[in-house]
Amino acid sequence: MKARFFIAALLVAGATFGSLAQGYKDGIEFYKIDDLDNAKELLMRNLNDAQTDKAEAYYYLGQIALHQNNVSEAASYFDKGLAANPNNPYNLIGQAAVALKNGGNASELVNKARKMLKKNCALETEIARMYYDVDPVKYAKDIEKCVKQARKWNVTDPTVSNFEGDRYADQRQWGDAAGCYESAFTNDVDNVEAYVKYADAYFNVNPTYAIDRLREIIGKVPNSALVQRQLAEKLYENGDLTNAAQQYGSYINNTKNHFSKDEARYCQLLLFAGDYNKCYDVATNLRNNVQATDDYAFVAERLRLYSLAAGKRWEEAAKVGDEFMKMKNSKMNFEANDYIFYAQALDKVGRGADAVDAYDNAMRLDPDNIDLVRGLSRSNKAAKDFDKAILYAKKVLDKTGREADDLYDAADIYYEQSKTLADDAKLQAVNQAIALIDEALAKDQSSISYLYRKALIEREKDTDKDKSNAVNTYKRLVDVITGKGSIDEFKPYLKVAYNYIGTHYFNVNNKTEGLAAFKKWYEVDPDNTSLRDFIQSMEK
Repeated sequence: MKARFFIAALLVAGATFGSLAQGYKDGIEFYKIDDLDNAKELLMRNLNDAQTDKAEAYYYLGQIALHQNNVSEAASYFDKGLAANPNNPYNLIGQAAVALKNGGNASELVNKARKMLKKNCALETEIARMYYDVDPVKYAKDIEKCVKQARKWNVTDPTVSNFEGDRYADQRQWGDAAGCYESAFTNDVDNVEAYVKYADAYFNVNPTYAIDRLREIIGKVPNSALVQRQLAEKLYENGDLTNAAQQYGSYINNTKNHFSKDEARYCQLLLFAGDYNKCYDVATNLRNNVQATDDYAFVAERLRLYSLAAGKRWEEAAKVGDEFMKMKNSKMNFEANDYIFYAQALDKVGRGADAVDAYDNAMRLDPDNIDLVRGLSRSNKAAKDFDKAILYAKKVLDKTGREADDLYDAADIYYEQSKTLADDAKLQAVNQAIALIDEALAKDQSSISYLYRKALIEREKDTDKDKSNAVNTYKRLVDVITGKGSIDEFKPYLKVAYNYIGTHYFNVNNKTEGLAAFKKWYEVDPDNTSLRDFIQSMEK
């Protein structure tokens, strides 16, 4: 059997636990579609179950070893198979394959197997496969002779049709291959191998049709882990992520003969779909059911962090991130996104200095990522390292062509820095902030957040007695808000603006304008009894 039908893996091979009704037979089904690593995992997982035919299981373990070019290991498995059942002819065929691989002769072992199971179509087809797998050109005549004999003994046996379909598939003759597989499951309506290979062959031509066939066979063999998994994989490969997630969930919940990689893929799909809580629960279950040194312990912890951060569960995300960053795995490396999600959580819980370190690590892995530069700027601002924050903010502006929101962020850094300074240094920082926010407003003159921020910055120039700097900006802010259809969501801005405008006019002895502003304030803040009383006293 040559490599033909490989199911995509998420990251690395892995497994979970237990067995189900089909037990080791699931492993055989995976082997027959050339998913060798998963096949071996299931065969080994179920090897000591009471219902396992060890002679048969050892035969397929031997075949897997042969296909992975481990001839000595294969020979050991075939020997164990014959020790478990000396009358099992298939392990003799396995030994014959080993003999051919080692440059010997297989005829004596083949003939011995034929005597054990005379005129048997399935056995004869397996002999044909043996020759084909060793060298299809050198043993072409032997292969054709075996196929002819098998057809002679049972023309409707699906094993021959599947073998011929495989030969066509190796030549990428998908139509002919599909025809052979269709013949196989037509003659054996429960033939999982034929259905799955048929779907694989058709998937290259008509993915929807192939997926429909897989749905069809699930109804006939509901206990087959392979069919359930294959349907999930094909939905995923076809871009139907919603139904792929649903099918993965069904497959994982319905069978213990699934793999850690499946749970990880399921988590990814849940993450893409925005089902963050479910993603976290599945990842946590995976984390709890693998060894701490397992590759998927690392993957599970990563997905737990991602789901918590995406779901804005920041405290939990920071704690999980702390543990994740302590993990070490020789195969698995931290990625930029690991540090980004961790940094975001650290930012949100007030650990600005730690967030800076995390963003620095992310930048080391992905130096051209502009979002990382933004993150570094914001984190340094939160850590009150304003010089670094400004440095990164300038890099962002250079890379993005001075986008309005980036100008706003840069202005805000200078604004926060100005609060820590005095005299000329303070004034210089404020003026830098005003220049940047004005540049942002030139791009979006009606932005309420930009206007509100500019007014706050200008207030840094004002004193208790002189509040003239921010007044005009607050007036622009009021005009923009009152020009909208509804002001309800902007009432907090209006309260601040009218308060500041009114206070300014009272400070310059303009009682009329001051009182007008306070009345406007009271209109949007009618429960403010202190304001009401002040207005009444000023009107007397």
